[in-house]
Amino acid sequence: MKINRQLIDDFKKSESKLLAVTKYWNLEETNDLISQFSEEDSEVLIGLWENRVSSLKEKELEREATHFIWNIQSKEIKFITKYCWTIHSLDNIKQIRKINDICEKQWNWVKVFIQINIDATKEWWISPDKITDFMTIIDDTENISLMWFSAIWKSECSEEERREEFKFLKEIRSKYLQNWLISAWTSRDYKIAIEEEINIVRVGKSLIIED
Repeated sequence: MKINRQLIDDFKKSESKLLAVTKYWNLEETNDLISQFSEEDSEVLIGLWENRVSSLKEKELEREATHFIWNIQSKEIKFITKYCWTIHSLDNIKQIRKINDICEKQWNWVKVFIQINIDATKEWWISPDKITDFMTIIDDTENISLMWFSAIWKSECSEEERREEFKFLKEIRSKYLQNWLISAWTSRDYKIAIEEEINIVRVGKSLIIED
């Protein structure tokens, strides 16, 4: 596989950062992908997204570059914090203390994004009106740093609807701290996300061009 240089150039012309979704590929393919990033690309590449503990154990990627995004199971937290510096999918208040306690035992700390649900058809993840509760509890921990929020939305919608979702995310942020970060999964819509100045844009299969 070959990296999509046009996509990288699009990011370089923007203020957005790229989170490469490496969960789709095995160790060899992931290393191949990483090797294709140049030193100049480091200005846009913020890290790698993995979503399975088994893959984290197999790949043993650089912790400071590895981000976890998926449902967090309590029994797996000790592995997630061991292999990942950043967690984008925190949506359970009970897990905050556990993450903090485990990090303390590991002499680790993690950055987290709370996972907001802006799709009214879904009943899971955090509703925007619960943000303050999470902020308050995280602020009381010593081993967790809140980076802001990660978004879940409709998988199929028009360009206009997607732009409205991005604008809604920025409106939520403006109620709290303007300099905090928005992380959004939008491989197909990455150009729209860049135009709307989303801070961290997660891109998977669009990142490569098949040979």
